[in-house]
Amino acid sequence: MQRSLEQQLGDSTVINIAGRQRMLSQKITKLALQIDISDSPYIKAEARNELRESLELWETCHLGLQSGNEELGLPGSNSDTVTNLYAQLKPSYEAIREAVATILAEEVDEQDDQGIARELEIILANEKNFLAGMDQIVYTYDQEAESRVAGLKQVERGLLFITLIVLLFEGLFIFRPAVSQIQRMVTRLRENAEALELAKDSAEAANQEKTRFLAKMSHELRTPMNAILGLSEVLLRGRLIGNQKNLLNTIHDSAQSLMGLLTDLLDMSKLEVDSDFKLRQDPLNPKQTLDRIIEMFTHQARERGLELELTVSDDLDLWVLGDENRLRQIIVNLIQNALKFTTAGKVVVEAEVQRHHAHEIMANISVTDTGPGISAEDQKSIFEPFKQAERDRDKHGGAGLGLSIAYRLVEAMNGRMRVVSQLGAGTAFILEIPFQRSFRDIEMTDQWRHDMSAPAEVMLSLAKANLLVVEDVEANRLVVGSMLDELAVPHRFAISIEDGFEKLDEKWPEVILLDLELPDGTGFDFFQKLIDRCLASDRPRPSVIALTAHATDEVREKTEAAGMDGYLTKPVTLEGLRSVLQVVSLGDAPFDNVPAPPPSAVEEPSEKSEDEDPLASYPEELRAKLMLVYCEHYQQQFAELVSAKEANDPRLFSFAAHKLLGMAANFGATSVLAKLRELDDENVDLADPSLPETLKSIRNDLDALADRAQKKTLH
Repeated sequence: MQRSLEQQLGDSTVINIAGRQRMLSQKITKLALQIDISDSPYIKAEARNELRESLELWETCHLGLQSGNEELGLPGSNSDTVTNLYAQLKPSYEAIREAVATILAEEVDEQDDQGIARELEIILANEKNFLAGMDQIVYTYDQEAESRVAGLKQVERGLLFITLIVLLFEGLFIFRPAVSQIQRMVTRLRENAEALELAKDSAEAANQEKTRFLAKMSHELRTPMNAILGLSEVLLRGRLIGNQKNLLNTIHDSAQSLMGLLTDLLDMSKLEVDSDFKLRQDPLNPKQTLDRIIEMFTHQARERGLELELTVSDDLDLWVLGDENRLRQIIVNLIQNALKFTTAGKVVVEAEVQRHHAHEIMANISVTDTGPGISAEDQKSIFEPFKQAERDRDKHGGAGLGLSIAYRLVEAMNGRMRVVSQLGAGTAFILEIPFQRSFRDIEMTDQWRHDMSAPAEVMLSLAKANLLVVEDVEANRLVVGSMLDELAVPHRFAISIEDGFEKLDEKWPEVILLDLELPDGTGFDFFQKLIDRCLASDRPRPSVIALTAHATDEVREKTEAAGMDGYLTKPVTLEGLRSVLQVVSLGDAPFDNVPAPPPSAVEEPSEKSEDEDPLASYPEELRAKLMLVYCEHYQQQFAELVSAKEANDPRLFSFAAHKLLGMAANFGATSVLAKLRELDDENVDLADPSLPETLKSIRNDLDALADRAQKKTLH
């Protein structure tokens, strides 16, 4: 069956190329005639070059039809009938080929026109016979293909009949006994389900009793802690002398930590083996968290005559997503244990980033003490509930739950916790915890200003305006949104034409920043629909500023001709955005009557080196986030580009190239931008034989850009 399907595909290719041979032979005759009758040397030279290319293709296809050509998809497996037809056609083919070769020979260039005329007569004399022969060959190919299709249909009908017979026998001899067996199994399962339901009801009743007990215990434990927290807050508001404020802050922080620990212990007791234990995913800074924890224990360590040291690498001073309370609980428990078991020496907390990824880091945190150490036997059960080292059980007390809780919390974070210890040489607890990078807690307002004492560059004329940004690329939305925040301009986002008009219906904007390439059409389509909507509803047309990665006069003139009010190129700069917004805020003035935006807003991109950073004016956090977004999405965007080519869809292909262009433009990747701009055209030729090599080159450039972006993020 598979072989038959492949044969059908080969038949269509063979018939198409055989038909093309007729057209090529006619084209060869036409070009030879043009060489003969033309008096212009230029026209003759051009016709001779085209004749040479046509002859080469004609010969390749003719030989491929007979002997096969893998590149053209020709199998070369002809029937005896077709082989005989080709044999009959051979004299005419050879005569035409030799005549054309003679015309193209260098020595003919110096001959008079009579030599070309003789060869042309030979071509004309054999053309009719060649065309008739190719007609017969194409007809024979078509008849043989239809015959194979008819045979395949017969096979399909036979297979369908056999399948029906097999299904009939299965129903009679297999399914009927199986149904009886299933009915017996269903009866047993129903009985088991009833027994399980009774057991479930009993377990739920017992769990409710335990919950009521835990709620009562929680109240009894939290009441005195609330008194400590409340009274310490009252004292902190009063007049304090010396280091009383520091001591009270330590009391308050310790009480808060203890309150959290009590809550966690109650939760862990309540959940016990709950596999659905949930952790929060909020922004936190590991370095800041560790600083606060160490500060809380500094006084306690000093009283015990111990040194408490903290060493945190600079690359851990970043924002990640995680549960800060749970992380705090783990570290607090380890430090408490270290201080409790260490009588002399020091406790050292070290933290660093073990591995960097584009969207994730692996944090390595260790708590090391110079205490008595843990035996190899005790290390095997150190993380089990209610387990303590044998020699410490009576000396230090405790329930033995702390390490078990910490171990389970680390596992819930998809991390790993281990102990390294030797009797008499101290103990080290090592945590390896992955964290997702986060930028949600970073304030970017005011970070555009290098002089932080300068006032924010707000635009009072647009402070109460309603601005809509229609942009489908996430990285560009991040940039424009951050800049509009800095300028204090209220704004909303839409990601397509349809989404844009939904936002219009919600609230009519005064200004629209409009990307010219959108998933469901162009910015010009959106603009025309906007005009129609304004005319139909008698609403004032918003000022429209075009956003594009094509910094050319042609695109600018097109936006002007359409009637748009401004033009802004990517990557967008704060200066360019502010300038073009100032233009539209002056009123409904045409292009010629308002100050033009500065060159930075519309200038054509200059040649930049690959190492030059076009985002130097962007805040550091925004640059890092743009790099992260690029690293996360460029592979998917490139896959869409390849899929569009395979689907032979020029519009989807050009739009995928446009999205990659918008992402890469933020990094000044000059070489890849030039390649992507050539592909950002709905008239792109997807059959171009050089296109696969171009796509391979683009992928290499994009990968190199991702490597550079990751290195910059890490540094």
